[in-house]
Amino acid sequence: MLAPLSPFEAYRSDLDRFSKRSEFGNADTVWLLLTHCLGRLSRVGDGVREQLAVQSAEALRDLIETTDAVGVDSSSHQNDLRLIVAGLSVIDTRSGADAVSRACRGFAARMAEAGALSVAYSVLGYTRAAVVQASDRERGLLAADQARVARQLGELETSDELYRMAALIGDRSGDQELQSRASLGRGVLARVRGNYPKARVFFQNGLSMAIAAGGRELQYFAHQGLTITAAMTGDYDGSLEHSWAAFRMSDGDATKEAESLTNMAQVCLMSGYPAAALRSFLSALSRTTVLRVRLSALGGAALAAGQTADRMRLDRLALEIRNTVERSSLPFENAQALQHLAQGYQALGDEVTAERFRQDTLAIAKAKGFHELQVTSERMEIARAATKPDPRDLEVPTRELVSNLEQFEPETDESAFVLTRSG
Repeated sequence: MLAPLSPFEAYRSDLDRFSKRSEFGNADTVWLLLTHCLGRLSRVGDGVREQLAVQSAEALRDLIETTDAVGVDSSSHQNDLRLIVAGLSVIDTRSGADAVSRACRGFAARMAEAGALSVAYSVLGYTRAAVVQASDRERGLLAADQARVARQLGELETSDELYRMAALIGDRSGDQELQSRASLGRGVLARVRGNYPKARVFFQNGLSMAIAAGGRELQYFAHQGLTITAAMTGDYDGSLEHSWAAFRMSDGDATKEAESLTNMAQVCLMSGYPAAALRSFLSALSRTTVLRVRLSALGGAALAAGQTADRMRLDRLALEIRNTVERSSLPFENAQALQHLAQGYQALGDEVTAERFRQDTLAIAKAKGFHELQVTSERMEIARAATKPDPRDLEVPTRELVSNLEQFEPETDESAFVLTRSG
């Protein structure tokens, strides 16, 4: 299993993935101190553990008074900082350990969204070792969150091992929400590896457990996964139904809406409706700054632009993809966006440009072991994927959904791309 790095090793590793960044933001100092404190706590014996936890709480408490000075005004940041200070003071109790776990999961989520994946992975790893008194729920969630970050780092074997740990904790405690989360995570891993039938089983199991647990957010993620796997097995009606269900469960969350629209657009591409796909992709781009979602929408929009012979928009998308990949530390998403860009230029008949982006895709896929992307990046596969399929016959409800997308007037390109510059 991938071992957590020291605070500065993790931080430097993350920055090394970016050629034009020297920091991630104003919270970097807090992140480094937090990682340092947790790393020490994870290694000490019981004799000095309580004293060290109190010292760590005092050091972090001092930061609460200076947070404004470093320009960090996020309410989530402030709340998690206070929560971890309170939890560290009584870390050897169930409530204290759970408080530390919840706060660190919040910090790790923000680290990962900023691109500091190694720091996020290390924080979660140290936390798992430090909160020995935590509840089954929190220990399982820590493992599942660390598994997700490992997948984003391209460490698929480590991710699978951590999801299995989360699943075992969920099985032992009878926690259906945790079981659902672990099953959905393993579904994503199966999808990344190209095993869509296996992924579909994991997602269906995850959906059933999410419904039983009443977890609306997990149902959303299950429908997202089933959108993709149904499409990849040729069930376009089922895929569009799942994507619409996911959109309805977004509950006004702009990023979730963007993810749903992106998946819906991808299904439109696969079933032969590139105009509807392009409008849906652009609408998704106007909703979120999250790199993971933007890379998916940008790549899909590039292929849709190629299939609709929109060279001007494709060139604009190519520039956005290059700029986004440059500041992204998400290897699978980067490679996939570049592959779709290659397909977009192939659809236009520009084989020279398509080959350049194909080679960029292969470089990442080979380095990270993304075998599915390697196979689909062969020249013949790029050409096949670039060819617009004949429109598939859809059932009445799903055909009406596609028709509505085709008539939809998306936000302008400018409103979609401005988020790349500001994100």
